[in-house]
Amino acid sequence: MKNKLIAWIVLFGLLLSACGGGTAATQPAAVEATPGQGAAVAPAAPGGTVGLVIPEEPTTLNYFSTDAAIVRQVAEATSMTGLVTIDENGEFVPVLAVEVPTQANGGLSADYLTVTWKLKAGLKWSDGKPITSDDIKFTWEVLSNSNSGALSGTGGFDLVSGVATPDEQTAVLTYTSPYPSYLSQFSYGLLPRHATGAPEDMANWAWARKPVGAGPFVVTDWQSGQSITMERNPNYYEPGKPYLDKLVFRIVPEAAAQTALMMQGEAQVHLWPGENQKDYNKLLEGKAEQKLIPGIWNMAIDFNLSAPFDGDPGASAPHPILGDLRVRQAIASAINYDSLLKDVLKGSAAPSTNPFEYGWSKCDLARPFPYDPEKAKKLLDDAGWVVGGDGIREAKGAMYAKDGTRLSLELQGYTNFDPLQQTEEFIVENLKAVGVEARIQNYDFSIIFGTYQDKSPRAIGDYDMLIFDRGFGIDPQSYTADAYSSANIPSEANPTGANYFRWVNTKVDEQIKVAGSNFDQAARKAAYCEIGAQVNAELPQIYLYLFQDNYGFANSLEGYVPSTWGSMTWGAQNWKLK
Repeated sequence: MKNKLIAWIVLFGLLLSACGGGTAATQPAAVEATPGQGAAVAPAAPGGTVGLVIPEEPTTLNYFSTDAAIVRQVAEATSMTGLVTIDENGEFVPVLAVEVPTQANGGLSADYLTVTWKLKAGLKWSDGKPITSDDIKFTWEVLSNSNSGALSGTGGFDLVSGVATPDEQTAVLTYTSPYPSYLSQFSYGLLPRHATGAPEDMANWAWARKPVGAGPFVVTDWQSGQSITMERNPNYYEPGKPYLDKLVFRIVPEAAAQTALMMQGEAQVHLWPGENQKDYNKLLEGKAEQKLIPGIWNMAIDFNLSAPFDGDPGASAPHPILGDLRVRQAIASAINYDSLLKDVLKGSAAPSTNPFEYGWSKCDLARPFPYDPEKAKKLLDDAGWVVGGDGIREAKGAMYAKDGTRLSLELQGYTNFDPLQQTEEFIVENLKAVGVEARIQNYDFSIIFGTYQDKSPRAIGDYDMLIFDRGFGIDPQSYTADAYSSANIPSEANPTGANYFRWVNTKVDEQIKVAGSNFDQAARKAAYCEIGAQVNAELPQIYLYLFQDNYGFANSLEGYVPSTWGSMTWGAQNWKLK
């Protein structure tokens, strides 16, 4: 099968060449040479266009309105330049801010309740308007507004009681209680008051598709379903950067077509190549190379603990099948985790047992229910699920399901990602072996990661099981509070809640408060590990594996620095073409 795929890719590339398909990267005049032919290779120089291959189109470039990973891959080049960023070493470094506020430099008060941010002088938005402290205040106004629809990177803004702007370069935030993740709050970008709209109308801002930002590039053209073009920001804060003239994101769902574009030189950056590293590097030898870095993308199966399709998004009515803990334990016991990693993913991922698998908050927790199909069968027997004539179980004295109910569940994921599809198919076979029917239903990112207003199945509670990879930055507090707090179950009154499991656990609620108010990192880690232990005890989700992040980079591209904490476009201001 692999040989057929490679042959098809080569044929596709030849057809592209013959037909002149695609828009070739515009490079500065230089001597090109195929490695090994002896000709000189021109040094990297300013200018040129870099093509980037992405599998799906983002629905927005407003990172704060979604947690879809594809959005950050594109938005980080234009609208996600903040006061600070997290560098490749996992350290906060200043970007638009003069310095990282700490107690040592007076930016953080002794009682932890006041944070002072100072902007660098002369900063401008991409449209030439000045960036001022009022934009910091406006960002807080939007992200703390419960009607704005803000999702990503918005933790702790409800603890800010006010923002004073004594001058255009200074913003002083006052907190009602200490918030140890204060540095993360402005690391994902600022919002310009003059170029957006009312906070409560954020979902309708035109800015979301053509943002005025502080990043190195500016969106100049968006052809839906085809491409997104960005040109250099003439007002970028670093003189002389970015070095490139343009970025062109090519939206290409098919993995073979993506690789063909890299082979032909039509693209220089490839998001999440489908082939494993060895095959990819051999196929594109002399043209491109796949880079693997420790990733943050933690694959898990999420369970809906409430009844779906009952018109109630809350947690009051239990799921007829998954509401019984024994069924969730059986599903966990039915999965052959070692074979999944070795035989399906071919070593491209590492084992994962809990939400906190990387960074300073990493928790070493044992897998609560290792592979044991006989135990899975026993759990289902005890839970009142008997084997039917076709091998799939039916309810007979089950806790919540009516007798005769088939043990059939829908497994939802997202499209255009082969490792996920292969994982789903493997899990379906594992579950079938113990009498559980799982039906795969994959959707576009815009549906899986959609909003409550869009009636995304996970947001309104109309699903059985979800499988997708999720991740958080260097500080897990915002994600943890969003995902696990009992107060964050999505509803009409709380449409941005992200507790999609409908899980209520008072011990977890207490540990979220501990981790979110303590500046002792060891105490915070202990709180997160207790949350991880509760996840493993009550199983609102099952963790499968942790991806290594992977990007394909052309040999003609220089200056890129892959980072665990960034995206495919992190540091794009430093890229150059040979």
